[in-house]
Amino acid sequence: EARGEAARRWLERQAGDLPEPARTEMLAAASGVLDHPGFAAIFSGAALAEVPLAAIVDGVVVAGTADRLLIEQERITVVDFKTTRRPPASAADIPLATLRQMAAYVAAFEAIYPGREVRAGVRYTHAPVLFELASDALAAHKQALQSAQQSLPLPDIE
Repeated sequence: EARGEAARRWLERQAGDLPEPARTEMLAAASGVLDHPGFAAIFSGAALAEVPLAAIVDGVVVAGTADRLLIEQERITVVDFKTTRRPPASAADIPLATLRQMAAYVAAFEAIYPGREVRAGVRYTHAPVLFELASDALAAHKQALQSAQQSLPLPDIE
């Protein structure tokens, strides 16, 4: 019950130059994310925040940072946050880059935690809404890991 007041004090210190309505909107959006009963476990003491990950998946290095990670005996749940003001209307409208990112994260966690089910979700904080991504929807994007989608050219060093 002290979370709201603590958040208001933090916003006053960190964003005191913003108008009060903007800070109130930020607090409402953050509270909507944290207070959503369907996702309490993602924000519980058992979940981890800002978790670096790295794995080799079929010879490809997958690296990133999971915004939230819940490690359970039988299942791993990874959730990425997106702050866009216009979230997609449905999981079918999630941008391709986000689907590829989450497919890579799922593949990495499958390699890190073999034998466990890996679930993925994308949390749009402004709405707030969370889309659970179906494993079959991500499967096609896992195959795209073999292409050099996000590789940077090596610098010319002599």
